[in-house]
Formats: sequence, C-alpha cells, structure tokens
Amino acid sequence: MVSKTRNYAINIAIIVALFTVKGVLSDDTIPIPAAKTQLDSWFNSNVGPLEQRKSTLDPALVTAEAGAKVIKVMQDGSGDFKTITDAINSIPTGNTIRVIVNIGGGNYNEKIKIERTKPFVTLYGTPANMPNLTYGGTAKQYGTVDSATLIVESDYFVAANILISVCILSCYFNPNCI
Repeated sequence: MVSKTRNYAINIAIIVALFTVKGVLSDDTIPIPAAKTQLDSWFNSNVGPLEQRKSTLDPALVTAEAGAKVIKVMQDGSGDFKTITDAINSIPTGNTIRVIVNIGGGNYNEKIKIERTKPFVTLYGTPANMPNLTYGGTAKQYGTVDSATLIVESDYFVAANILISVCILSCYFNPNCI
C-alpha cells in the first residue's frame, strides 16, 4: 500500500512539474535554405531586423551587444594576447558587454574555462585560417567533465570558426589514462 501511495505521489509531482515548467516552442515549418542566395531573404522574413525584435530580447543582452569590444589573440605576439586563457582572464568578473575574442590561426594547446561570472563572450576564428583548440587532459587527471579542452559555464556564449580537438589517441594506447 505504501508503494502505491508513493508512486501516486511521484506521478502527481511529475504532472505538476510538466505543467508549470516554462517551455520554448519553435516554428520549424520554414527551414533555413541551403542556397546562400536565399539566406538574406529567409532571415529578413523569419528573424527580422534587430530594431524590431529588441523589445522581445533580454535587456542585458541588448545592452551587451551595443557595447561590443574586440580583443585579439595571436601566437606571434602581434595581438593583445598570446594565449586564449590570458584573453579570457582579462575579461572582468560580472562582465556586461559582448567581448569578441578574435583568435588567429594555429594550434592552441591550452585548457580553457569560461566561468559563469563572465557572460557575453564570443570566441571567433577566421574561416580561412581557423584556430585549433586542443588539450591532452584526461578523465583520470581532471575528472570526466573537467578533462574537456573548452568548458563554458557562462550565459550568452558564442563560438564561430573554431576547431576543438580531443586527444583520444594517447588514451587508446595507455589504458591508465582514463
């Protein structure tokens, strides 16, 4: 009898949770066109200009996008920073503007973490010379989640034209690394 009562209570709790949780619905009846020539028309019809949508967006996001800042990472020292980690560390805690970290081409062997306190970060690479982020951390060293090359905890994160590699091959030959 107790198990039936408990099951009933659990079922009621699940039903209440389903009806009270806010959901987001999307209208995918008009798919994104494959032809680049049709993309602008599709965007203007389905997304619309920012000015028309500002009232529907998070005010913090609108403010952040209006004051965007670009910092450059170049391994040869010609940018603001030589490493992505140094660039991320330069972003203040409680950041309120979009910070675009423009990353030059090359291999960046570093463990990158974007903390929850640093929202509005964009990692951007040039399409013709995309940067490759990689790190050889293992689950045995860091734990499963923290062994990732890139960990993002912050809100409003964007990445474009970035390659993220995983070093699995070394673990294949070394069963002790997992």
